[in-house]
Amino acid sequence: MPYLNIVTNQPITDETTLLKVASKTVAQASGKPESYVMVAVESKTAMSFGGSTEPTAILDYRSLGLPSDRKALSDALCSMIEEQIGVSGSRVYISMTDSERQNWGWDHSTF
Repeated sequence: MPYLNIVTNQPITDETTLLKVASKTVAQASGKPESYVMVAVESKTAMSFGGSTEPTAILDYRSLGLPSDRKALSDALCSMIEEQIGVSGSRVYISMTDSERQNWGWDHSTF
């Protein structure tokens, strides 16, 4: 049920490792089982931030309930992005959405 979409203007040389690390990071930071975590990556996307095309990323995090400590979630995700693709946390935006159960479909039904 936690979903993370990573969009960056940087090339990703090892998508498999990024997906695995991001999945574990989301599970740990959210306190939810990794078996429910989904991660998607879009690389080499035309992007600018602050009028610059320097390395940047936007993360779309959606879940049924957000962690009470959203600053810790932001820190964990920014640190992961810095380590994995070299984008500074100062060039990362994170959108966090708390989805309602009836609006989240899975396995032919909703949560």
